Amino acid sequence: MQLSYFLFATLLIVGLVQALPAHKKRDSGSLWGITYTAKGSDGSCHSPEQVSEFIKRFKDNGIKNIRTYSQECDQLPNILDAIEKNGGGMKVLTAVWIGGDDDDKEIADLEKNLKGVNKDLISGIAVGNEAVQGGLMDGGKVASKIKEIKEKFSDFKIGTVDTPAGFSSDMVEASDIIWVNIHPFFGGVSADEAIKNLEEQISSFQGKASGKDIIISEVGWPSEGESNGNAKPGVDGLSKVVKALMNSDIQYYFFESHDSKWKGDGSFGVEPHWGIIDANGKSKISEFQ
Repeated sequence: MQLSYFLFATLLIVGLVQALPAHKKRDSGSLWGITYTAKGSDGSCHSPEQVSEFIKRFKDNGIKNIRTYSQECDQLPNILDAIEKNGGGMKVLTAVWIGGDDDDKEIADLEKNLKGVNKDLISGIAVGNEAVQGGLMDGGKVASKIKEIKEKFSDFKIGTVDTPAGFSSDMVEASDIIWVNIHPFFGGVSADEAIKNLEEQISSFQGKASGKDIIISEVGWPSEGESNGNAKPGVDGLSKVVKALMNSDIQYYFFESHDSKWKGDGSFGVEPHWGIIDANGKSKISEFQ
């Protein structure tokens, strides 16, 4: 998550807006998807039992799509086992983390974890998260990593995740599907205007996506931290954004399942506070239990 989203407001002003992708309207009352990192507030790995509790909670709240970020903590096999134990009907966007010292291990672990799996439970493989925006790699290297993963896992949709500004043309070309992180909070708009801002940013980004399907890989609202212009962290804002997302026809992964106090404060001190569940396991809002 970065502050570069304001650049796309400029594009909107000059009129570079295209139509939003058409999706079938789903029933209101549930989130389309959610991001989940199998770690506790202190950064320790969730046990298989804890993973199962989260998966059951997601399903009980009508969530059918889960996004992860890496292969650490044995999270993919634990999540898939939990989905099966809870009756199926869910899909996982699995991932490898790239741009660090463990790229080869991540890929090897993914290869091991995907052997013999029910492929119907895997919606795709995300190669990295904001590797360009975060300064970990340039676009050409990310595109090369995508192609490397494609050679090993030809049965799955594969792409990368970045911000609108982070995507280069070679990254788009290499990806089967475009997963893009968009956070209206960093655009400095109020929670009331968040979904309108999200839709505008999607429209602006579509020209860059070369006609490929776009799914929002992160969107949310922090419950604590400093204000960014009209964007004010808080539970009320979180509730407004969640309700608006529940009633939208956008495909997205809500960021994120639970607070991550093991992370640094980040911009505006909001990084640990994006969870819909607090560090003690309690839902912050009535729309999610």
